[in-house]
Amino acid sequence: FWAARWSGAALGWHKRDVNPHLQKYNDLFVEKDEGNRIFVPLCGKSVDMAYLASNPKVSHVVGVDIIKQAAEEFAEDHPTLSLKEFQTDESCDSTSSNSIFHGDDITIIVGDLFNLLQMESDERSKYVTLGSTVSTEYDGLTSYLFDSIYDRASMVAIDPSLRNDYASYMGDILRPGGVMLLVTLDRRKVTNDAAKSDGPPFSIDESEVRQLYESQGWVDTVELLEEVDDLTSDDDKKRWEKKGVLELHELVFVIRKKTSESK
Repeated sequence: FWAARWSGAALGWHKRDVNPHLQKYNDLFVEKDEGNRIFVPLCGKSVDMAYLASNPKVSHVVGVDIIKQAAEEFAEDHPTLSLKEFQTDESCDSTSSNSIFHGDDITIIVGDLFNLLQMESDERSKYVTLGSTVSTEYDGLTSYLFDSIYDRASMVAIDPSLRNDYASYMGDILRPGGVMLLVTLDRRKVTNDAAKSDGPPFSIDESEVRQLYESQGWVDTVELLEEVDDLTSDDDKKRWEKKGVLELHELVFVIRKKTSESK
């Protein structure tokens, strides 16, 4: 599915500019004065990764995407990050090309997101830092955990049946007290049931986010920061009306992990 989408001319999910929510809540999301490690699931070739990597408070951005073309195009679009492809003997996905792209304070892993998340913590830690110059010191933790997770286009892209597993895995890779910035889409008003359930991107409203994450043992708080009307132009309205969607809202959440290491 995604390979076919990438081979086409239209990449509806890819934005040319840095996400305004990321810019607005940057200080909330990047909390430590230095050494912040950030995970970007299903990163594509998002310019948001370059924005995060340029932050002096950030020491390492790790993105993962199953499409190698995304990493290649990101490297071409951002030459100052000096991303180079490395072939590894290890892989988080037996069907992938075993490629990891390393650059200045940034790593893009080509492979299946869930295969990476399902690794044992020590195996995943070695894989995430494999061949890079980032510190392998884990700040007293037992594995390489992330201070923040930035999910703008991941949860809305995965099959809804995988959401519970996904939410659980996010707790596995986030350090105690860590923060997740989550952006979802809410197909609030539709003309038929199919328009509500269609995707990706799949619709996830506030109640669904709260039900999912507040039931996770690792979650401390779930806060809705804001919601934005996503159909502000006539072109957007017409495009989504053809899909049976009359009202579409973007929801922005901050999800905090408990300070205790136990989930």
